[in-house]
Amino acid sequence: MTQPLEMTAETVPTSVARIRRFVTHATGEVAPGVEPDTVALLVSEVATNALVHGVGQVRVRVLPTAAGVRVEVHDGSSVLPTKRDATPLDEGGRGVALVEALSSSWGSQADDDGKTVWFEVARV
Repeated sequence: MTQPLEMTAETVPTSVARIRRFVTHATGEVAPGVEPDTVALLVSEVATNALVHGVGQVRVRVLPTAAGVRVEVHDGSSVLPTKRDATPLDEGGRGVALVEALSSSWGSQADDDGKTVWFEVARV
């Protein structure tokens, strides 16, 4: 099994694009056959939440799984994401529902220095 690929990003507006490019490239390295557009969309949602609602730097890991790829996004806040029922007029609040709908599985876990939100995408 390939080692996980990792990066750390500062809390600045350009970080989401950097994270998206890194994860898309890393997915191709560790899990060929996984749909890169799906992974890019999901990591954009999770990384944006980490940068907007989290604390400190954001750490990202991309790991191969037997079925595809697992992406983990860690930030310094211990507040776990929750699924909201966004109305058509709400500007946000759909990220968790999107991750739930497009990933094969996802979750979050608080630890001593914040939380990790992860998702998995299977090969097509």
